[in-house]
Amino acid sequence: MDELEYQVEAFLLSVGGWVSKLQICERFGIPERRTRADDDRPGLLDNFAVSSTREGQSGFIHNKFLPTKDYLPIKHRIKRHAIGELRKTRRWDAARSNCLTGKRPGMMERHTGQLVFL
Repeated sequence: MDELEYQVEAFLLSVGGWVSKLQICERFGIPERRTRADDDRPGLLDNFAVSSTREGQSGFIHNKFLPTKDYLPIKHRIKRHAIGELRKTRRWDAARSNCLTGKRPGMMERHTGQLVFL
């Protein structure tokens, strides 16, 4: 963690709840894009806060103050997305392999997870 991350985390802890993204950006002089992940670089607040929307405005809340009822849907949404991306890369790998070897494409059976050759 760099000094800016420590400052932002201390600020969120002192507020003790939800803070708008605009307020964080203005207070610390950072562009809005810096708060989000960018390729291999994590977002500035990724290690200690979660993004949330309140009254149509984006913001953050420190993990310490995030109620479990709000945490679980976020956690499950992220997991579903990650699993979907892994499945997509598996399909791409299979399709590429089939193209390179001349094999007929296989299809994953959705309910059992078995590979079916057409």
